[in-house]
Amino acid sequence: MPVKVDPETGLINLFNDQISYVIQILKNRYPVHRYFGAVLTDATELAPLPSGNHAFAADTQPDFPYSVTSLPLEYSTIGSGDYRQPGYLIETPANQLLPILTYVGMRVTDQPINPDQLPPTVAAGTDVTTLVLHLADTVTGLKLALNYTLFDHSPLILRSTTLTNTGQQPLTVQTLNSLQLDLADDHYDALTFSGTHAHEANPTLAPLRPGIQCQRSLRGTSGPQQQPFMGLARPHATEFSGEVLGTALVWSGNFQAAVEVDQYAHSRLTLGLEPTTFQWQLAAGTSFQSPEAVLAWSDAGFNGLSQVFHDFGNQLQPTLATSPIAINTWESNFFDVNATKVSQLIQQAADLDLEMVVVDDGWFFNRNGENGQLGDWQVDPVKFPQGLRPLADQAHQQGLKFGLWLEPEMITTNSALYREHPDWVLHYQQRAPITARHQLVLDLFQTAVRQHLLTTITGLIETNQLDYLKWDMNRHLTQVGNDWLPSSQQGELYTRYVLGLYTLLNQLRARFPELIIENCSAGGGRLDFGMLAYTNQTWLSDLTDPVDRAKIENGFSYLFPPSCFSTHVSASPNGQNGRFTPLQTRLNLATIGNLGFEMALDTLTPAERQVVMTQIKQAKVWQPRFNNARFYRLTDWRDQPDCQAWLLVTRDQRQALCFYTTGLSSAVKVPTQLPLHYLADQRHYLVHGHSFSGQTLNHVGLTMPPAKQDFESQLLWLQPAE
Repeated sequence: MPVKVDPETGLINLFNDQISYVIQILKNRYPVHRYFGAVLTDATELAPLPSGNHAFAADTQPDFPYSVTSLPLEYSTIGSGDYRQPGYLIETPANQLLPILTYVGMRVTDQPINPDQLPPTVAAGTDVTTLVLHLADTVTGLKLALNYTLFDHSPLILRSTTLTNTGQQPLTVQTLNSLQLDLADDHYDALTFSGTHAHEANPTLAPLRPGIQCQRSLRGTSGPQQQPFMGLARPHATEFSGEVLGTALVWSGNFQAAVEVDQYAHSRLTLGLEPTTFQWQLAAGTSFQSPEAVLAWSDAGFNGLSQVFHDFGNQLQPTLATSPIAINTWESNFFDVNATKVSQLIQQAADLDLEMVVVDDGWFFNRNGENGQLGDWQVDPVKFPQGLRPLADQAHQQGLKFGLWLEPEMITTNSALYREHPDWVLHYQQRAPITARHQLVLDLFQTAVRQHLLTTITGLIETNQLDYLKWDMNRHLTQVGNDWLPSSQQGELYTRYVLGLYTLLNQLRARFPELIIENCSAGGGRLDFGMLAYTNQTWLSDLTDPVDRAKIENGFSYLFPPSCFSTHVSASPNGQNGRFTPLQTRLNLATIGNLGFEMALDTLTPAERQVVMTQIKQAKVWQPRFNNARFYRLTDWRDQPDCQAWLLVTRDQRQALCFYTTGLSSAVKVPTQLPLHYLADQRHYLVHGHSFSGQTLNHVGLTMPPAKQDFESQLLWLQPAE
C-alpha cells in the first residue's frame, strides 16, 4: 500500500504517482502537517520543524519543545495554546472544552470509509488506500479517528473525522470539521462561488489576508448563496497552469469553509459542518461520523483541478448512462397542465424524435399557483379525469419515457396531511409557523415521515409507471425544531434532516435502481457532491436564457462534470429576462450536458422544426461519446467575462466538441484564434472538412469567425482524420 512510515522521525508519507500527503507524529504526541503537493519519493528529507517558544505563547515542555501556537497541526482545538480556527470543539459534562487530543496509533487499509448514513463516496472497484490516525482523551474516554482515503490513481484524498465515546459520561460536540489543513504561507488566492436564485455559481478570487475569510450556509441546504467549497491558488495560476488545491464537502446541509491567516503568515483551511447550527450529544457508547471532504491538488491550473473533481463526481453518480432528451411542461404551461395538453405534447415529442415527456408542477389537486396545495400528491381529477396512467401508457407506446415533478419535502397548511399530522413539520413549540412560498418543511428526521414519503412516491411510480422524477425543493429551513428530540438534542436537527433526506433517497434508489432522478432546488440551489451521489442530473438554474445560463454552467464546471447538467432549450424572448437569442445558440448550449426542451413545441416554424430535429439527431450521436469526456474551459472569466469557450475531449483524445460564444456582436468583423490546448499533438482532426494536427489546434487554434448578430454561438465537432 502507498504509505511509508519512518519510525525514527514519525513521518508518514501517504502517496500515489501524483501526490504526497505527509504527516509527522511529533514526539509521539500530535500529528502535524508537513506537506501536500506533487509526489515526494523520500519525505524523510523534510527539514525538522523549528522548536522553541514564541512570545506570549503557552510554555513549551521539556519533553515537547514546540510551540503549539504555531505548529501546523492536523487537527486542533482551542484551550491548549492554539488560538486559530479550531478543527473541533467538544465539551465535557462540566461544560469545559477537551484539549488537543493525543496520538495513540494508526491503521492502514485498502477499504474506503463509506459511512452508512452518508453518501457513498467511493464506487465499487475503485482502488483506494485509507490511513486512519487514532487520537484519544484518557480522561473522558473519547476516541477520535482522522480518516484519509487516497484514491490510488488520482490526486485526491477524502478527509473525515469519526468520534467514539468509550467513557461513561455524555459529551457535547459543538464544532466538528471534516478537514483541517495547515499551510506554511499565505501566498494564495481564495476561489469561492456565490449567487442566488437564477444567478448561481459566480466565481470570486480574493487574495488571502490576515484574519478569517469564510463561506457558509445557515439555510439548511448547501446553496446557492455559497458553495460548500474553497480553493486556494497560487497568485499566478490560470486555467492552464499553476498550483491550485481545493476542498469540497460531500454534504447537502449547512457547512462552513474558512481560511485563516495567523500572525506568522501561516494559513489554516477548515471545512465541515457549520458550527452555530450544529450540536451533537455524543452519548456513552455511541459514535458520530462527519461528512467527508474532498481534497484535491493540481499543478495544471484550474482546469487541472476541475478534472480531479469531475472524475470524482462521475464515479459518485448512480450511473453515467446517457439521459433521455426530454420536454418539460413548465415554461410552456406553468401550472396550467391538463390531460389534453400533455397528450398533444406526447405526440409532438414523438414527431420530433424526443425521448421523454415530463409533467411539471400543477398536476395534482388544488394546485393552480404557488399558494396551491402540497403534501397530498393526489392527481387533479379535473385536469386529469382518468389520472396520469393513460398518458404514461401513451408515452410508452410512442417509445417515450414518462416523468413527473414532485416536491416531497414540502407541505402546505391546507393539505389533508398537515391537518392529520401537524407535528410532522419542522416547527418551534408555542410559536406560529413561518411559511415561505406558502410552504412548511416536513421533518425528515422522523421515521414515520420518511416512511410516508417512501410509500407515497412508490405508489406514484408504480401506479403511473414513471421513468423519471424531478425532485424539487423550493424553500430553505426555518424554525428547525420538533416535538420528538429532547431539548438537549434540538441542535442536532439540521444535521438529522439531511441524514434523513439521504436515507429516503437511498431507499428510493434501492427500490427503483433504473429510475432517473433530477435534483432541483429552485434551480441549482442544492447542487453538491452529496446530492450527486443519489441523483442522475441537476437542474442548474431556473434561468434558461443561454447567455446567462452559459455563465452559470461555466461556474459550476469548476466542480461538477457536465454529465450531471440538465440543460434545456427555452423560448425566445426568454420569460425571465426578455432577451432574444438565436435558436441555434439555445440548442448549442443545451447540447453540452443533458439536452432537453422547456418550450411550446407547437410554436416552432417548419424551418425551426428542421433545425431542432437536426440537432436532436446529432445530439444522439454525441451524447454517448462525450458523456464522460474531459471538459476544459478555454477562456478566463477574469479576462473575458462575456466569452464562454469550452472543449470536450473523449478519453482517447480522438474526438472533441468545442463550444464558443462571445455575447454581443461588433461592427468590426475580426476573426478570433482560439487555442484548444488539450488535444493530442500527434493526432489529426477534421474541422469543416479540413485536417489539422492537434499540435496546430493546441497552439495556433481554431479560427472563429466574427459574429453576424448578438449572442451567436459555435458548436464544432472535431472528428478523427485518420
